[in-house]
Amino acid sequence: MSTSRGETKMDYAKLLTNGVGAWLNFEASCSRTSLFSEKYMAHPIGQILNAASRGRTVAEYKHPVLAPQMTKRGRRPEVDFVVLDSDEKVTHAVESKWIGRTTPSIEKIFWDLIRLEMLANRGVRCLFVLGGRRKNLELLFSQAAFDATDNRGLWSPLLRSESNVEHKTTLGPTVAARTPMLRKMFKDFQNFQFPHAVVSRRSAPFPSDPKSSSFQVYAWEIKSPSNRMPFLPRKSSQYNQVLLDDVER
Repeated sequence: MSTSRGETKMDYAKLLTNGVGAWLNFEASCSRTSLFSEKYMAHPIGQILNAASRGRTVAEYKHPVLAPQMTKRGRRPEVDFVVLDSDEKVTHAVESKWIGRTTPSIEKIFWDLIRLEMLANRGVRCLFVLGGRRKNLELLFSQAAFDATDNRGLWSPLLRSESNVEHKTTLGPTVAARTPMLRKMFKDFQNFQFPHAVVSRRSAPFPSDPKSSSFQVYAWEIKSPSNRMPFLPRKSSQYNQVLLDDVER
């Protein structure tokens, strides 16, 4: 995949956490918090990516892996933002979520991570960006399905929010708090190959230690596991929809 030398070295995660975090707090100082939403946060994300990529950023780009495989009617899955190289190939992808009057479900966040991993497996640099007031972010991180333990009693958070170490989140049915949402996600993708896990690494949030009512932005780089082991939901006793339907009957 061809990329410019400058683009390869660009730290998009740091640019986004610092830039979007500073922008949100500036907007808050201007008493514009009533406008804050995921769409509102998309504005600085797009501006920063477009400047860093020298105008090669595209919003609402059809997901290169999932969209071609959709056979039913309806809108095809999209990525919030992608950066293209001179050959029109995707080099970077960004998904974002905002915590405001409502909190995005853990299911939607997990689905974003999985969709990004599919692109990372093709060599795309992927980022998941999350913004909101610090107190609301911490509430999200404390939710049972986010701050979970697996069936061995080991801590298995969806994402590491307190550290920049690399972290692996399994898609297997080993975390009871997340198994129902995975079954729901896999329902319409029974013959699609999913990775056994998603790898993530946090970039330091910005601001680093704000007041609980201040706004803060996190970003995680999403990668494929080095030993990626794809599986089909229909071949899993936990995710096979025919078997699950039989149990319900």
